[in-house]
Amino acid sequence: MEQVNQKTYFHHLDATRFIGFLHVFTAHCFFTTNPAVAQSGFYQFFQYNIRAGFLGLDYFFVLSSFLLTWIILEERKISGHFKAIYFLIRRALRLWPSYFLIILCTYSAVSLAQNWHIQAPILPPIEVFLLFHANYFFISHGQDYLYLLVFLWVISVEEQFYFFWAFAMKYLSNYFHLLIAALIIISVFFRYSYSQQESNLWFNTLSVVGNFALGAWAAWLVFYNNRFKAFVQQLPKWGISMGYLIYFPIVYFYFSWANNPLGIAFEKLIFSFLFVFIILEQCFAHNSLFKLGKFKSINYLGRISLGLYCYHGVVITFYRKWVESMQFNQTDIQVFIINPIAILAITLLVAVLSYELFEKHVYKLRMRFY
Repeated sequence: MEQVNQKTYFHHLDATRFIGFLHVFTAHCFFTTNPAVAQSGFYQFFQYNIRAGFLGLDYFFVLSSFLLTWIILEERKISGHFKAIYFLIRRALRLWPSYFLIILCTYSAVSLAQNWHIQAPILPPIEVFLLFHANYFFISHGQDYLYLLVFLWVISVEEQFYFFWAFAMKYLSNYFHLLIAALIIISVFFRYSYSQQESNLWFNTLSVVGNFALGAWAAWLVFYNNRFKAFVQQLPKWGISMGYLIYFPIVYFYFSWANNPLGIAFEKLIFSFLFVFIILEQCFAHNSLFKLGKFKSINYLGRISLGLYCYHGVVITFYRKWVESMQFNQTDIQVFIINPIAILAITLLVAVLSYELFEKHVYKLRMRFY
């Protein structure tokens, strides 16, 4: 943890973003049109387990609320007040560049294709993305649209939370703990009530507000409670080891314990507690087994993780169309090795170019709004 221009920069957390992205990536990069491969036990095993890819998104929600709440608390401490409009502008400058680039290019390309009487995919109304309610649109109308657009529902959830959290931290911060408790209760009750409606469990913001709440609560505790912060700092190596080891059996046996309404209601909170542990351990623990911030290349990939997330859907969409058009004989090697490596390599290239040539120049503008 370092102080930069009076603001704290948690340099060990960048790398965790890339690991979170890899969770999401593994949930999307395996596909085949070969019935023999699709019916193989190996492919079925992957299809069964890669649903754990949702954990990457859950981690992003927890991490996002932790960092943003910390920034708000620090702004209050340094300047004596919190400018909600500056907060929202900073978040826009962070999220919007790659997001709107994809939206603009996609809708422009489809419009041109339609004008030239070329067969084009059906798209949702563009205001779905401009007004950040794609998640609710997909709940009501399904996801049978151009694949690369479906991924962007996450940006809608993030933006909805940012608007709510800016208002809450501006006017309701005196009731912070009641607010956190309310968000957790709402999330658990919602997930229990809609346990049989997968679209709501996946896309509805109320389904994940518990993730945001726990991330924010962790920031508040470590910011204001010195005893709690000291406890985290002095965690022994064996305790840290146990914290990480718990993660694997919970994920591996996920479909055993989260296959009923009660398990579905509490699953995100359980994982969110684990993610809070990882965040706090990486930021504050003195006895860590490892600090991810020491790996510069992974740090960099973490900094471009938003681009990786947005562009991996674009790459998969076009790569899959190309594979199907070439009518390759999709062997196990093609499905489980060649395709994922190729998709990841192209995604990395596109994300790096986007970041270096476009995004980071926009990000620099954020410093004007602190």
